[in-house]
Amino acid sequence: MVMMSKWMWRLTPLCFRSHKNCPAADSGIPVLAMKNMSLCFPSSIRTLPLLGRVVFALWLAAVVGCTTKAEFSQNAVYILKQERELDAEFSDQQKRDLAEILAGMFGTPDAPNVPKLGDVEIAKVLDATHLHVASGPVSSDERGRARGLYREHCAHCHGVTGDGAGPTASFLNPYPRDYRMGVFKFKSTPEGGKPTHEDLKDILTNGIPGTAMPSFKVLPNNEIEALISYVRYLSIRGEVERELVYLTADLVKGERLLKMAGTGRSEQAASLREVAAGVVQKWIDADLQATPIAPPDADRDLAASIKHGRDLFYGPIANCVKCHGDSALGDGQKSDYDDWTKELEPTNEEALEQFLGLGRFILPPRNIHPRNLRQGVFRGGRRPIDLYRRIHNGIDGTPMPGSFVLKADAPAGTKGLTKDDIWSLVDYVRSLPYESISRPPVIEQAYQRERL
Repeated sequence: MVMMSKWMWRLTPLCFRSHKNCPAADSGIPVLAMKNMSLCFPSSIRTLPLLGRVVFALWLAAVVGCTTKAEFSQNAVYILKQERELDAEFSDQQKRDLAEILAGMFGTPDAPNVPKLGDVEIAKVLDATHLHVASGPVSSDERGRARGLYREHCAHCHGVTGDGAGPTASFLNPYPRDYRMGVFKFKSTPEGGKPTHEDLKDILTNGIPGTAMPSFKVLPNNEIEALISYVRYLSIRGEVERELVYLTADLVKGERLLKMAGTGRSEQAASLREVAAGVVQKWIDADLQATPIAPPDADRDLAASIKHGRDLFYGPIANCVKCHGDSALGDGQKSDYDDWTKELEPTNEEALEQFLGLGRFILPPRNIHPRNLRQGVFRGGRRPIDLYRRIHNGIDGTPMPGSFVLKADAPAGTKGLTKDDIWSLVDYVRSLPYESISRPPVIEQAYQRERL
């Protein structure tokens, strides 16, 4: 056994004998991909059958371990985007400054920090206890309470940084959400608003139908709350990073975002805290911004409402047909992109090649397709109130716009939708899966084998 251990140790790649080079180091996730590990294997191991490589990998993880602390990855796409737009180049020092400022404000994936932002009541959206429970490696305390919830349930899709590029992301369609832009699709607030606490809780408890996002209803409430706080934390950190990148791009060559010492440092630090405070305040305000929804007339003629909704769907005001298609199959247009993908400039081959060359955290662009309304699968929820919100507020980050809702005193002839119009569209959309065209044809079997 000792001889075998010595033999295996000789085969252990040097890059694995140091924890800092562990292939999981940049993600904080247990080794899941043989492809990543095989880059460090000696040729004698790479030529083994798959089962042999799996056994070796398991032995390697047990002997060498993979306990390297996780690190947040820098938003290389947004940095390159600013460099391209301003025809400038970020220096290594500027990139280090960005990383150090963010670490000082927000800590690390293993030890997150709630920044102190003066009068801003950040505790309303970031709870230090919840962050402690959700962060770090998967484990439990001496009383058996779970730790590392985000890495256990979320990081394999959304990534440790919240960039939507975890180890399984490339296999999923649609891709997991990148939180760092601070944009969320399914929420009760108007266009540009942050989701409320209840919006995030609904997504976690109900999942998102038609996607790989599952329901976490089985988790106890305190763990759901911890994950909500951690998702907010990653989104706030990511949006602050984008703001700091933007500010760095405006610096004169040789200037630094934060001086290490000397005159002006305290003023710079205060300015950076103001940037973070502005992002956090938008999250605090969200719970007061949910769109109020008056219920539809309970005595309305449903058939007439559906007919009116159909007229609006195909008419010039709502013009839903433009994207969802003549038959509402979602085939009106299939060449557009969501806002996350547009940052890669997918229609510019030269730019796209640069962005994709940044590394494995950059996922190839995919077109965003309008919803096939005849399937009855609605990602933001299928309740009437959910559909009303999608039509009223739109879906942030996508080509789906919000509605121009007419006020009661709007002058005659003003183009827009009334609240009753929106309810008629909801009635029509809800009726589509039940139309005969939505049902697959029943094909009788031409030949039935005789039973013995």
